[in-house]
Amino acid sequence: MTTRDRRQVFGEAADDYDRIRPGYPAQLIDDLLAAAGSGPVLEVGAGTGKATAAFAARGADLTCIEPDPRMAEVLRRNVPGARVVVSPFEQWQPDRGYSLLVSAQAWHWVDAESRAGLAWAALAPDGLFAPFWNVHLVIDPALHAALAEVDERHGLADTAHHNLARDFPDLHASFEEEWHMLGLTGDRFTGMTSRRYESMLLSYPSARYRDYLLSTSIYRVQEPGRAEAALADTLAVIDAHGGVIDFEIRTDVALARRI
Repeated sequence: MTTRDRRQVFGEAADDYDRIRPGYPAQLIDDLLAAAGSGPVLEVGAGTGKATAAFAARGADLTCIEPDPRMAEVLRRNVPGARVVVSPFEQWQPDRGYSLLVSAQAWHWVDAESRAGLAWAALAPDGLFAPFWNVHLVIDPALHAALAEVDERHGLADTAHHNLARDFPDLHASFEEEWHMLGLTGDRFTGMTSRRYESMLLSYPSARYRDYLLSTSIYRVQEPGRAEAALADTLAVIDAHGGVIDFEIRTDVALARRI
């Protein structure tokens, strides 16, 4: 693997990212807006607007922070009514208190030492903090095992197909155990809880799945020869199992109120 920053590679494939990545459950969007109440919405790491468009369709007053100008260009095309600020969240200054702060598939890219404080500073009192993520779960155990062997051989443990649907744990631990990476504290946030949305089944023919993998950071930071070798082995496994990889997509959200 190269030393390229994984946070900065998505814009290289912005159009493919927009075309190939799944969206998010409508019920999640409705629930977050209802829980937050009226007021402006801040989205951190908005990307090409996979979640943004759903908030905009419901009339949200949106400010979108996106550090990559190539992703932001697609975002503006997809959601022309949103206010888009091209900046790392760490360098942006809030212009008002936001009722809702969301981050779809992106909060883990914000600086770990400062992100909890930045979220607190951007939210109005009692504002809702709600980062969420899609999790891809392989349905077929035999295909999952074969792909795991390919991942192991190529040193690619952090891929979309390393979780098996039947073995994926329920949300049952304490908030801190489930979401320790968020670094939230009781003196700044309250009402901390988790929700899961079982949103969709998603099937990728092998050629389309190749495009999906090339939109992920773990593949984009590989040297081209290594990436192509891993892709060839991955697609050969999928073709040997019928030519299609089927996923369950579950969406997990962490919820917390700013004190």
